[in-house]
Amino acid sequence: MKSYNTIYYLLFVLLIMGSFASMAQNSYGLTLLGAVALSFGLLFLYQFFQTFKDTEKKNYFLQAELISLFVISILFALRMFHVYVPFSELLFAMAGLVLIFVYVKKMLHRYGILASKNMNAARLSLVYHLSLILFIISLIAAPLLPQLYAYLGIAAFILLVGFLITGLLVPKYLLDGSEFSVFKLVAGLKDRSMILLSLFFIISLYTGLTRIGVLPSMYSDEYPQAYFKLVNNAESGKEKPVNGKYKHQEFKERYEGFLEHNGMK
Repeated sequence: MKSYNTIYYLLFVLLIMGSFASMAQNSYGLTLLGAVALSFGLLFLYQFFQTFKDTEKKNYFLQAELISLFVISILFALRMFHVYVPFSELLFAMAGLVLIFVYVKKMLHRYGILASKNMNAARLSLVYHLSLILFIISLIAAPLLPQLYAYLGIAAFILLVGFLITGLLVPKYLLDGSEFSVFKLVAGLKDRSMILLSLFFIISLYTGLTRIGVLPSMYSDEYPQAYFKLVNNAESGKEKPVNGKYKHQEFKERYEGFLEHNGMK
């Protein structure tokens, strides 16, 4: 896991750059975000294949986590590139459910280990994992139950902020005769939970700031803003597909046809 930290750091930098470019309505902004999502997906896929090198001991939970993250990352990349894949919502939900199962299993396992050593650290570990699980549930619920999605996202964000504040206020926990910070314990977890929570924290913070008008929404000059508003309606669950198509897909087809007809593409 540590050997990939430099790549993760670079991808986070590119993610922030792409977000600011999109907020400035530069066409390369969403392309950069799509490239970052694709890079995350390929990195998760590479790590998935690396797990098969250990022929003696298979970590099926790790493999399930990595392949699910690969699917979710690729689907996000396709959205950024305006490519629609049939049954993408179903694939996204299935990958999310697998992740929830994996992290619930890990949450209970780690809580059991820490509870016998330090109950406060165990409870804080529980809060950490619950925030991640709620974030994933909120993503799955977004197209189906948009109102529930918002409440779940807020609850997950509150839990995450509570975890961070508590970790700062109580910097050390005694475990096996040694002192550890909760952040060191989390950094030592052999999964991608910290990567996911970092992404969720950035997304939640951005969403909150755009809603109160501090930051502009992410758009591109490649399509009119009306197109992106239709995309947001589809992704948030405000709109249901008709005959397997969303309004933004029909809008895109007609808009591209208009450009081609007038020699602008």
